[in-house]
Amino acid sequence: MKEKGCVVSVKDDAAIVAMPMSKECESCGACLLSSEGKEVVLLARNEARAAEGDMVEVEIAAGRVVAAAFIIYVIPLLMTIVGFLLGHRVVGGDPNSQLPIVLAVIFLVGSFVGVWLYDMRLRRVERREAVVRRVLPPDEAEAGGRISRVKLGG
Repeated sequence: MKEKGCVVSVKDDAAIVAMPMSKECESCGACLLSSEGKEVVLLARNEARAAEGDMVEVEIAAGRVVAAAFIIYVIPLLMTIVGFLLGHRVVGGDPNSQLPIVLAVIFLVGSFVGVWLYDMRLRRVERREAVVRRVLPPDEAEAGGRISRVKLGG
């Protein structure tokens, strides 16, 4: 996914880019809201060597959204099914037993805890999946609209 934004600050090989909030921003989660809530702010690898104030094109890896959706929704579903089938096998198919349902709930809760722990581990590792691909020429920068000055601190 490609977006246009304004470089707020630059440090080493990273740039903080402010972009107008789009529909995709609601479901992605790669960016942070600015203090005004009108723009999103993103840490990106500065391959284009953009300077503060430059209008740039940012490419955000779409694979992250798909992988996150799989981890959040599919893994707990699969673990619930595994827990139920394991409980069903342990009781030998007894329709009056509550063990399959109990194990399904335990496996579901366990998968949520596992997903949470995995998420916490990923947050500790710096991951820059957005890349500043190019600095926009003045005509493209004007066509992209203006980004207001973003406040990063409270």
